[in-house]
Amino acid sequence: MQDVRDSIERFYKDERGAVMVLVALGMVVFISMAGLVIDGGREYLERQKIQNALDAAALAGAQELPDTSAATLAALDYASLNGLNPHNLVVFFPSSGMITVECTEDIDMYFLPVLNINQKSVNAIAGAAQDYSPAWASYTLFSGSSTERLQINGNTYYIDGSSHTNDDFKANGSSITITGICDAVGSISVNGSSMSIPHRQAYSSHIELPDYSEEVREQAESAGNVHHTDIHYNGNNVNVEDPIYVEGEVHLNGNNISGCGAILAEEDIHINGNMINNSSSDAICLYSQQDIHVNGNDITISGILYAPNGEIKLNGNNINITGKVIANTISINGNTITIMDDDSALQALPSSGVRLVL
Repeated sequence: MQDVRDSIERFYKDERGAVMVLVALGMVVFISMAGLVIDGGREYLERQKIQNALDAAALAGAQELPDTSAATLAALDYASLNGLNPHNLVVFFPSSGMITVECTEDIDMYFLPVLNINQKSVNAIAGAAQDYSPAWASYTLFSGSSTERLQINGNTYYIDGSSHTNDDFKANGSSITITGICDAVGSISVNGSSMSIPHRQAYSSHIELPDYSEEVREQAESAGNVHHTDIHYNGNNVNVEDPIYVEGEVHLNGNNISGCGAILAEEDIHINGNMINNSSSDAICLYSQQDIHVNGNDITISGILYAPNGEIKLNGNNINITGKVIANTISINGNTITIMDDDSALQALPSSGVRLVL
Protein backbone atom coordinates (compact mmCIF):
# COMPACT_ATOMS: atom_id res chain seq x y z
CA MET A 1 0.00 0.00 0.00
CA GLN A 2 2.82 2.38 0.85
CA ASP A 3 4.37 1.72 -2.54
CA VAL A 4 1.12 2.66 -4.28
CA ARG A 5 0.85 5.89 -2.26
CA ASP A 6 4.45 6.80 -3.12
CA SER A 7 3.82 6.18 -6.81
CA ILE A 8 0.76 8.45 -6.77
CA GLU A 9 2.67 11.24 -5.03
CA ARG A 10 5.51 11.00 -7.53
CA PHE A 11 2.99 11.17 -10.38
CA TYR A 12 1.43 14.38 -9.06
CA LYS A 13 4.83 15.96 -8.47
CA ASP A 14 5.84 15.14 -12.05
CA GLU A 15 2.56 16.63 -13.33
CA ARG A 16 3.11 19.86 -11.36
CA GLY A 17 6.58 20.15 -12.88
CA ALA A 18 5.22 19.62 -16.38
CA VAL A 19 2.51 22.23 -15.82
CA MET A 20 5.11 24.75 -14.67
CA VAL A 21 7.11 24.11 -17.84
CA LEU A 22 3.99 24.56 -19.97
CA VAL A 23 3.07 27.75 -18.11
CA ALA A 24 6.58 29.12 -18.63
CA LEU A 25 6.48 28.28 -22.33
CA GLY A 26 3.02 29.81 -22.57
CA MET A 27 4.27 33.01 -20.97
CA VAL A 28 7.10 33.23 -23.52
CA VAL A 29 4.61 32.74 -26.35
CA PHE A 30 2.22 35.30 -24.82
CA ILE A 31 4.97 37.91 -24.35
CA SER A 32 6.21 37.26 -27.88
CA MET A 33 2.73 37.75 -29.30
CA ALA A 34 2.25 40.87 -27.21
CA GLY A 35 5.63 42.09 -28.39
CA LEU A 36 4.70 41.56 -32.00
CA VAL A 37 1.46 43.49 -31.54
CA ILE A 38 2.74 46.32 -29.34
CA ASP A 39 6.17 46.75 -30.91
CA GLY A 40 4.67 46.26 -34.37
CA GLY A 41 2.18 49.03 -33.66
CA ARG A 42 4.96 51.24 -32.35
CA GLU A 43 6.99 50.56 -35.49
CA TYR A 44 4.00 51.56 -37.64
CA LEU A 45 3.46 54.80 -35.70
CA GLU A 46 7.16 55.68 -35.87
CA ARG A 47 7.19 54.99 -39.60
CA GLN A 48 4.19 57.33 -40.05
CA LYS A 49 5.89 59.98 -37.92
CA ILE A 50 9.05 59.73 -40.05
CA GLN A 51 7.02 59.78 -43.27
CA ASN A 52 5.13 62.92 -42.21
CA ALA A 53 8.39 64.63 -41.30
CA LEU A 54 9.93 63.65 -44.64
CA ASP A 55 6.89 64.92 -46.55
CA ALA A 56 7.22 68.30 -44.84
CA ALA A 57 10.97 68.36 -45.50
CA ALA A 58 10.55 67.50 -49.19
CA LEU A 59 7.87 70.17 -49.69
CA ALA A 60 10.05 72.77 -47.96
CA GLY A 61 13.01 71.83 -50.14
CA ALA A 62 10.98 71.90 -53.36
CA GLN A 63 10.04 75.53 -52.74
CA GLU A 64 13.72 76.49 -53.03
CA LEU A 65 14.36 74.74 -56.35
CA PRO A 66 16.22 74.97 -58.67
CA ASP A 67 18.73 76.16 -56.03
CA THR A 68 19.81 72.73 -54.76
CA SER A 69 21.94 74.12 -51.92
CA ALA A 70 19.06 76.15 -50.50
CA ALA A 71 16.70 73.21 -51.06
CA THR A 72 19.00 70.88 -49.10
CA LEU A 73 19.24 73.30 -46.17
CA ALA A 74 15.47 73.82 -46.09
CA ALA A 75 14.79 70.07 -46.16
CA LEU A 76 17.28 69.34 -43.37
CA ASP A 77 15.93 72.19 -41.23
CA TYR A 78 12.33 71.00 -41.52
CA ALA A 79 13.32 67.40 -40.85
CA SER A 80 15.20 68.47 -37.72
CA LEU A 81 12.26 70.57 -36.51
CA ASN A 82 10.07 67.48 -36.82
CA GLY A 83 12.37 65.32 -34.72
CA LEU A 84 14.56 63.59 -37.31
CA ASN A 85 18.32 63.31 -37.05
CA PRO A 86 19.84 65.11 -40.08
CA HIS A 87 22.70 62.58 -40.08
CA ASN A 88 20.18 59.87 -40.98
CA LEU A 89 18.93 61.73 -44.07
CA VAL A 90 19.92 61.43 -47.71
CA VAL A 91 18.87 64.28 -50.02
CA PHE A 92 18.84 63.65 -53.76
CA PHE A 93 17.74 65.64 -56.84
CA PRO A 94 16.42 63.44 -59.69
CA SER A 95 15.92 66.62 -61.74
CA SER A 96 16.28 70.36 -61.32
CA GLY A 97 12.61 70.58 -60.35
CA MET A 98 12.39 67.62 -57.94
CA ILE A 99 13.85 66.66 -54.55
CA THR A 100 13.75 63.37 -52.63
CA VAL A 101 14.51 62.95 -48.93
CA GLU A 102 15.20 59.49 -47.49
CA CYS A 103 15.62 58.51 -43.84
CA THR A 104 16.68 55.30 -42.07
CA GLU A 105 16.35 55.14 -38.27
CA ASP A 106 16.70 52.36 -35.69
CA ILE A 107 13.68 52.00 -33.38
CA ASP A 108 14.13 50.49 -29.89
CA MET A 109 11.78 47.58 -29.12
CA TYR A 110 9.97 47.12 -25.78
CA PHE A 111 8.97 43.44 -25.70
CA LEU A 112 10.77 41.83 -28.62
CA PRO A 113 14.15 41.78 -26.82
CA VAL A 114 12.74 38.56 -25.28
CA LEU A 115 13.27 37.13 -28.76
CA ASN A 116 16.67 38.83 -29.01
CA ILE A 117 15.25 41.59 -31.24
CA ASN A 118 16.40 44.82 -29.62
CA GLN A 119 15.95 47.23 -32.56
CA LYS A 120 14.27 47.40 -35.93
CA SER A 121 15.39 49.56 -38.84
CA VAL A 122 12.71 51.81 -40.35
CA ASN A 123 13.17 53.33 -43.81
CA ALA A 124 10.98 55.93 -45.53
CA ILE A 125 11.29 58.27 -48.50
CA ALA A 126 9.42 61.35 -49.72
CA GLY A 127 9.64 63.28 -52.96
CA ALA A 128 8.29 66.68 -53.95
CA ALA A 129 8.41 68.69 -57.15
CA GLN A 130 7.52 72.11 -58.37
CA ASP A 131 4.13 72.15 -60.03
CA TYR A 132 4.29 73.53 -63.56
CA SER A 133 0.70 73.09 -64.65
CA PRO A 134 -0.81 76.35 -65.93
CA ALA A 135 -3.56 75.83 -68.49
CA TRP A 136 -1.45 77.19 -71.35
CA ALA A 137 1.27 74.60 -70.70
CA SER A 138 -0.79 71.95 -72.50
CA TYR A 139 -0.21 73.73 -75.80
CA THR A 140 2.74 73.97 -78.18
CA LEU A 141 1.43 77.08 -79.93
CA PHE A 142 -0.65 79.55 -77.90
CA SER A 143 -2.13 82.94 -78.85
CA GLY A 144 -3.75 84.74 -75.92
CA SER A 145 -5.36 87.68 -77.74
CA SER A 146 -9.15 87.74 -77.85
CA THR A 147 -9.19 90.36 -80.64
CA GLU A 148 -6.58 89.06 -83.13
CA ARG A 149 -6.75 85.65 -84.73
CA LEU A 150 -3.94 83.11 -84.95
CA GLN A 151 -3.02 82.89 -88.63
CA ILE A 152 -0.46 80.61 -90.28
CA ASN A 153 0.67 81.37 -93.82
CA GLY A 154 3.23 79.26 -95.64
CA ASN A 155 4.33 75.82 -96.68
CA THR A 156 5.57 72.77 -94.80
CA TYR A 157 4.75 73.61 -91.19
CA TYR A 158 4.87 70.80 -88.66
CA ILE A 159 3.55 71.42 -85.14
CA ASP A 160 4.01 68.41 -82.88
CA GLY A 161 1.39 69.12 -80.22
CA SER A 162 -1.72 71.25 -79.79
CA SER A 163 -2.52 74.89 -80.55
CA HIS A 164 -4.88 77.37 -78.89
CA THR A 165 -6.16 80.82 -79.72
CA ASN A 166 -8.58 82.99 -77.77
CA ASP A 167 -9.89 84.27 -81.12
CA ASP A 168 -10.21 82.67 -84.58
CA PHE A 169 -7.74 80.26 -86.21
CA LYS A 170 -6.86 80.44 -89.91
CA ALA A 171 -4.31 78.43 -91.91
CA ASN A 172 -3.41 79.10 -95.55
CA GLY A 173 -0.78 77.20 -97.53
CA SER A 174 0.24 73.61 -98.09
CA SER A 175 1.57 70.74 -95.98
CA ILE A 176 0.58 72.24 -92.63
CA THR A 177 0.32 69.69 -89.81
CA ILE A 178 -0.90 70.01 -86.22
CA THR A 179 -0.70 66.58 -84.57
CA GLY A 180 -2.73 67.50 -81.49
CA ILE A 181 -5.89 69.55 -81.02
CA CYS A 182 -6.40 72.79 -82.94
CA ASP A 183 -8.32 74.72 -80.30
CA ALA A 184 -10.03 78.10 -80.89
CA VAL A 185 -12.45 80.23 -78.91
CA GLY A 186 -13.77 81.47 -82.26
CA SER A 187 -13.97 79.78 -85.65
CA ILE A 188 -11.45 77.57 -87.48
CA SER A 189 -10.65 77.99 -91.18
CA VAL A 190 -8.18 75.79 -93.09
CA ASN A 191 -7.43 76.42 -96.78
CA GLY A 192 -4.81 74.74 -98.95
CA SER A 193 -3.44 71.39 -100.04
CA SER A 194 -2.05 68.52 -97.94
CA MET A 195 -3.40 70.06 -94.75
CA SER A 196 -3.33 67.68 -91.76
CA ILE A 197 -5.26 69.27 -88.92
CA PRO A 198 -7.72 66.49 -88.07
CA HIS A 199 -8.59 67.42 -84.48
CA ARG A 200 -10.37 70.78 -84.63
CA GLN A 201 -12.22 72.22 -81.66
CA ALA A 202 -13.94 75.54 -82.34
CA TYR A 203 -15.79 77.73 -79.84
CA SER A 204 -13.69 76.49 -76.97
CA SER A 205 -13.08 78.14 -73.58
CA HIS A 206 -10.97 81.27 -73.05
CA ILE A 207 -7.62 80.67 -71.34
CA GLU A 208 -5.73 83.45 -69.57
CA LEU A 209 -2.03 83.91 -70.17
CA PRO A 210 -0.24 84.86 -66.91
CA ASP A 211 2.56 87.40 -66.51
CA TYR A 212 5.47 86.06 -64.45
CA SER A 213 7.68 89.13 -64.84
CA GLU A 214 7.57 90.25 -61.20
CA GLU A 215 8.55 86.82 -59.90
CA VAL A 216 11.35 86.48 -62.46
CA ARG A 217 12.68 89.95 -61.62
CA GLU A 218 12.72 89.14 -57.90
CA GLN A 219 14.69 85.96 -58.59
CA ALA A 220 17.12 87.84 -60.84
CA GLU A 221 17.62 90.57 -58.23
CA SER A 222 18.36 87.94 -55.57
CA ALA A 223 21.00 86.43 -57.88
CA GLY A 224 22.46 89.82 -58.83
CA ASN A 225 21.53 89.35 -62.50
CA VAL A 226 19.78 92.64 -63.34
CA HIS A 227 21.13 94.62 -66.34
CA HIS A 228 20.11 98.25 -66.81
CA THR A 229 20.95 98.50 -70.53
CA ASP A 230 20.51 96.46 -73.71
CA ILE A 231 22.40 93.16 -73.78
CA HIS A 232 24.09 91.71 -76.89
CA TYR A 233 25.17 88.06 -76.89
CA ASN A 234 27.21 87.35 -80.01
CA GLY A 235 28.30 83.80 -80.76
CA ASN A 236 29.25 82.94 -77.18
CA ASN A 237 28.08 80.62 -74.43
CA VAL A 238 25.36 81.97 -72.14
CA ASN A 239 24.91 80.26 -68.78
CA VAL A 240 21.50 80.80 -67.17
CA GLU A 241 21.78 79.12 -63.78
CA ASP A 242 19.62 81.93 -62.36
CA PRO A 243 17.14 84.23 -64.13
CA ILE A 244 18.56 87.22 -66.02
CA TYR A 245 16.53 90.45 -66.08
CA VAL A 246 17.30 93.11 -68.71
CA GLU A 247 15.86 96.62 -68.55
CA GLY A 248 16.07 96.94 -72.32
CA GLU A 249 16.46 94.74 -75.38
CA VAL A 250 18.21 91.38 -75.71
CA HIS A 251 20.03 90.44 -78.94
CA LEU A 252 21.05 86.81 -79.46
CA ASN A 253 23.27 85.92 -82.40
CA GLY A 254 24.44 82.32 -82.75
CA ASN A 255 24.55 81.56 -79.04
CA ASN A 256 24.79 78.35 -77.07
CA ILE A 257 22.54 78.69 -74.00
CA SER A 258 22.69 76.29 -71.07
CA GLY A 259 21.29 76.07 -67.55
CA CYS A 260 17.83 76.37 -66.03
CA GLY A 261 16.20 79.78 -65.97
CA ALA A 262 14.68 82.65 -67.90
CA ILE A 263 16.16 85.58 -69.78
CA LEU A 264 13.56 88.33 -69.38
CA ALA A 265 13.68 91.59 -71.35
CA GLU A 266 11.51 94.61 -70.65
CA GLU A 267 11.73 95.37 -74.37
CA ASP A 268 12.11 93.21 -77.49
CA ILE A 269 14.19 90.05 -77.88
CA HIS A 270 15.90 89.60 -81.27
CA ILE A 271 17.10 86.13 -82.30
CA ASN A 272 19.38 85.78 -85.30
CA GLY A 273 21.45 82.69 -85.97
CA ASN A 274 21.72 79.27 -84.43
CA MET A 275 20.87 78.61 -80.76
CA ILE A 276 21.30 75.16 -79.25
CA ASN A 277 21.08 74.05 -75.63
CA ASN A 278 23.93 71.89 -74.32
CA SER A 279 21.93 68.95 -72.98
CA SER A 280 18.47 67.61 -72.31
CA SER A 281 18.71 68.81 -68.70
CA ASP A 282 18.71 72.47 -69.80
CA ALA A 283 15.50 74.45 -69.31
CA ILE A 284 15.55 77.86 -70.97
CA CYS A 285 12.79 80.44 -71.41
CA LEU A 286 13.26 83.57 -73.54
CA TYR A 287 10.72 85.97 -72.05
CA SER A 288 9.86 89.42 -73.38
CA GLN A 289 7.41 91.94 -71.99
CA GLN A 290 7.09 93.23 -75.55
CA ASP A 291 7.91 91.28 -78.75
CA ILE A 292 10.18 88.41 -79.77
CA HIS A 293 11.61 88.46 -83.31
CA VAL A 294 13.07 85.33 -84.91
CA ASN A 295 14.62 86.27 -88.25
CA GLY A 296 16.74 84.24 -90.64
CA ASN A 297 17.21 80.81 -92.11
CA ASP A 298 18.42 77.53 -90.60
CA ILE A 299 17.69 78.56 -87.01
CA THR A 300 17.42 76.02 -84.18
CA ILE A 301 15.94 77.06 -80.83
CA SER A 302 15.49 74.90 -77.73
CA GLY A 303 13.24 76.29 -75.01
CA ILE A 304 10.12 78.37 -74.52
CA LEU A 305 9.48 81.64 -76.35
CA TYR A 306 7.17 83.61 -74.05
CA ALA A 307 5.67 87.04 -74.78
CA PRO A 308 2.38 87.30 -72.84
CA ASN A 309 1.89 91.00 -73.63
CA GLY A 310 3.39 91.15 -77.11
CA GLU A 311 3.92 89.32 -80.38
CA ILE A 312 6.22 86.50 -81.44
CA LYS A 313 7.27 86.86 -85.07
CA LEU A 314 8.79 83.89 -86.90
CA ASN A 315 10.18 84.99 -90.26
CA GLY A 316 12.44 82.74 -92.30
CA ASN A 317 12.99 79.28 -93.69
CA ASN A 318 13.97 76.06 -91.96
CA ILE A 319 13.27 77.24 -88.41
CA ASN A 320 13.26 74.43 -85.82
CA ILE A 321 11.95 75.01 -82.30
CA THR A 322 11.88 72.38 -79.56
CA GLY A 323 9.76 73.76 -76.75
CA LYS A 324 6.75 76.10 -76.94
CA VAL A 325 5.72 79.34 -78.66
CA ILE A 326 3.46 81.29 -76.29
CA ALA A 327 2.40 84.92 -76.85
CA ASN A 328 -0.45 87.39 -76.94
CA THR A 329 -0.24 87.29 -80.75
CA ILE A 330 1.80 85.13 -83.13
CA SER A 331 2.91 85.85 -86.70
CA ILE A 332 4.44 83.01 -88.74
CA ASN A 333 5.72 83.60 -92.27
CA GLY A 334 8.12 81.39 -94.16
CA ASN A 335 8.65 77.81 -95.22
CA THR A 336 9.67 74.62 -93.44
CA ILE A 337 8.97 75.58 -89.85
CA THR A 338 8.90 72.84 -87.21
CA ILE A 339 7.78 73.26 -83.59
CA MET A 340 8.22 70.14 -81.44
CA ASP A 341 6.50 70.22 -78.06
CA ASP A 342 8.76 69.92 -74.99
CA ASP A 343 7.63 70.53 -71.41
CA SER A 344 11.08 70.46 -69.81
CA ALA A 345 11.66 74.21 -70.17
CA LEU A 346 8.60 74.91 -67.99
CA GLN A 347 11.03 74.64 -65.07
CA ALA A 348 12.56 77.93 -66.18
CA LEU A 349 9.41 79.81 -65.15
CA PRO A 350 8.08 80.32 -61.61
CA SER A 351 5.99 77.34 -60.56
CA SER A 352 2.41 77.52 -59.38
CA GLY A 353 3.34 75.66 -56.20
CA VAL A 354 4.83 72.38 -55.05
CA ARG A 355 3.36 68.91 -54.65
CA LEU A 356 4.33 65.52 -53.30
CA VAL A 357 5.28 63.00 -55.97
CA LEU A 358 6.50 60.16 -53.71
